[in-house]
Order: sequence, then C-alpha cells, then structure tokens
Amino acid sequence: MRINSIARSARPRLANLVVILCGLFAFAAHAQLTVYVVRHGQTEWNREGRIQGGTDNPLNTTGREQAATLARTLSEVKIDAVYSSSHQRARQTASVFEGRAPVVAMDELRERFFGKFEGANDKDAAIVADWNKRRFTWSDDMEGGETLESQSRRAEAALKTIREKHKDGGTIVIVGHGGINPLLVSHLIGVPPQEGASAINQGNDEIYRVEIAKTGNTSIWKLIPRTKLGEL
Repeated sequence: MRINSIARSARPRLANLVVILCGLFAFAAHAQLTVYVVRHGQTEWNREGRIQGGTDNPLNTTGREQAATLARTLSEVKIDAVYSSSHQRARQTASVFEGRAPVVAMDELRERFFGKFEGANDKDAAIVADWNKRRFTWSDDMEGGETLESQSRRAEAALKTIREKHKDGGTIVIVGHGGINPLLVSHLIGVPPQEGASAINQGNDEIYRVEIAKTGNTSIWKLIPRTKLGEL
C-alpha cells in the first residue's frame, strides 16, 4: 500500500468535511460499488471511556446530533441500501436514512463481546491494561467473550451477504462499531484483518468511503470533520 495523493474535495460534495485519500491500491474513475463505512454516534459509555463491546447502549444527546450530522453530510448521495449492526446505538444512527433507502439490521455486524472487561474504564486501570494487552490476540476469547478471529469471520460473512445483494454495483452505507469497522475495511481493501484491527481507529464522527471498481481494484477515502484538520 502507498499514499498516492491528498485531495481536498471529492464527488459528491460533502459539506464541512475534508477528504483524505489515505490508501490507494488503484484508482478507477467509475467505481462499481461505493461503500460508506460509518461508526455509530456517541453513547454515554463512549463519553465515559468505558469498554462497550457487546453491551447494548443507546446514543446519548451528542450521538443523536452526530447521527443528524451524518444524514446532512450524505444528503446529496443517492443511497441504495443501509446495513446496520443490530445493536441499538447503530440502529439509531442508521435510522437517519429511513425514507431514503431500505435499512437492514444484521447480527453479523454487532460489536465484539469482551466478557469480563465490559464496562471498565480508566478507574479500573489494571483491567483496562489487561484488555489493551490482549484484545488484538487472534484467539483470545477475553474470558467469556468473543475472539477477534470469530469477529473477523462475522465481518467477512456480512460483507459476502451484502455484496451478493449488490452485484450490479451502487452505493451503500454500513453502520457499525469501532471494533468491527476496521475488520470490514480490512476485508474490503485486502489488508490482513489482524493488522487492520490494531491499526485502524475510527472516531464516532468519521466516515470511510471505499470504492470498488469493476476491475476489483479498491481505493479508500477518509472523511473527517473540520475540527480534525490536524490529521491532514
């Protein structure tokens, strides 16, 4: 992978965003399938820095505002379908597209369950340190949770199901989580999922756009808010 260029705008126009071409395998002027990979809006556990995982929390006020901003950001994009994790925070985020495209909740897109680590934050320093040490170990079930390998297989299966429904291309949105989205992106662009899981860190207000050309070549763009210009 190599960085070929940086662009300040992209089709379609996206208000109040800067667009970074952050990884390019090959660029095609007309992508067969465009996938917007979105992380759900903020929850109270996000705000408190808690390990959320499989705990089914709703959006907080900031999260609902982020979801509304997402709808405005993609307001000029013709969307064919939206696929969401079945966790309520993802479904609530995806609901901003209702009326514009079918919205489908999928269990395969749920976040990984972290077993005994769920709910811990910096006040539980030893627990969080142990979680950080173990969470990217491929076969570690986190003492009653799910392995990264299992989550990666779920992500791959979800993408296979979704792409089967869009063989003729189009534009779709996937609303997921901070853990599963890096795996989805990894499978889409051909990065080993264990590498992508540990390297990709998507904020609640960030969007990835993956373009899959008819040739199979893939490019990925990161759309960030103006409040994060330091990432340029």
